[in-house]
Amino acid sequence: MKLTDDIVRAIHACIEDGFESVADFANFANVSSNSISKYMRKEITTINKTTWDKLYPLIRNYLPKKDGGGKLNYDLDADQKILLDAFNALPKDVQNQKLLEIVELAKNHVRRERGEVQDR
Repeated sequence: MKLTDDIVRAIHACIEDGFESVADFANFANVSSNSISKYMRKEITTINKTTWDKLYPLIRNYLPKKDGGGKLNYDLDADQKILLDAFNALPKDVQNQKLLEIVELAKNHVRRERGEVQDR
């Protein structure tokens, strides 16, 4: 996969929106921080398929639509749409709290899958 400016921008935006650092994003994606940093600086011109398969689900909503519409490409299933509607109905302070809780749940889930954390 060729590393395009759109992909670089999507990585930057994804990290800015949902992660504390490049290392945090890399750890979540199970890709080396060094590789992510090189992608962000465009020191590498291609992304291998295995790495792309890990990154794409995280950055896909930050990539422009292929039709040139310039809008974010949200491929949401019905449950995700319901969650988004319910989330939008919450007050901003509750949204922020729940967002942090969900990110923490996701991090813990990934750590458990990797065997880094024992279930209680």
